[in-house]
Amino acid sequence: MAEQGQRRPQVLLLGNGVNRAFGGGSWGQLIRDITCNDALPKGCALHLPMPLRAILVTGDNVGAQLRGAGDILYGKLGDPGHMEMLQRLLDLNFDHILTTNFSYELEQAAQPDCPLTEQKLRHMMRHTDGRRQAEAKYLFYTYGVVDWRGRLNKVWHIHGEGRKPESMILGHYNYANLLEKISSYVKAEETRWRREQARGEAIHIKSWADAFLFGDVYVLGFGYDVSEFDLWWLLNHKKRERAETGETWFFSPAERLETDEINEKEELLRVLGVEVRHCGSVRTDGTPIERSLGFRAFYERAIDEVAALMAERRA
Repeated sequence: MAEQGQRRPQVLLLGNGVNRAFGGGSWGQLIRDITCNDALPKGCALHLPMPLRAILVTGDNVGAQLRGAGDILYGKLGDPGHMEMLQRLLDLNFDHILTTNFSYELEQAAQPDCPLTEQKLRHMMRHTDGRRQAEAKYLFYTYGVVDWRGRLNKVWHIHGEGRKPESMILGHYNYANLLEKISSYVKAEETRWRREQARGEAIHIKSWADAFLFGDVYVLGFGYDVSEFDLWWLLNHKKRERAETGETWFFSPAERLETDEINEKEELLRVLGVEVRHCGSVRTDGTPIERSLGFRAFYERAIDEVAALMAERRA
């Protein structure tokens, strides 16, 4: 346990899983929505990793297609249970919420009676002292403040947000540029991190990478797909960093595997210092409704576990 003066930030890394459990669109659906490459047969199966697939389906015009995606990037909360689950997450009072989602379900859950407009989203935007102004692209120092029950939650759209298509990290080129930005930042800041800890100070959070490296991170609804190589790199660096870093937990339903099989991704996460927590199992061979209900129960159990872990660390 870190000393009181160095209490680790409590950080949620939230993916699209909770939205999917309530009928939200998948990354595959987004890819279908922005497909404009006439050379691809309609409905053909694509197997490239997601960043390269985005280049293929748009004919290397990812940005232009995203600008035309419109309302699908804002997200929606049609099911009351969806809003309640997101509000449960907001109730946990994370120090930082990092999300790979472009859409604004969390922001909508925090103000259910008010339409979410472009003007309101701009008003929520803040930036750290790492920059003089909010970024238009690669939102490394830029976050939104989401007021929930009188507390301002810091929500970082780490791969960009829907109202700013130029900020959205989807194609391989943008992923690589973001990774270069992260790598350069880490090299420049390592001395500061060790100096702050040597003085008994908490790490000053200048970017979302600081929160990821030095916070206790709870990974929920984010499958850690192998194409997310910026976050795999950061996870690897978190293990290698010489300054004292936080812990990481990955919450997942147990998979039924043949006796001679292993879950390679989960084993890789363990190799990189992540604790994998299974919160029950989910049938994947039922109807869409059965699967959704199973995943909703999984997220309820996982949120209970996150709450218990956070209480231990804040005791």
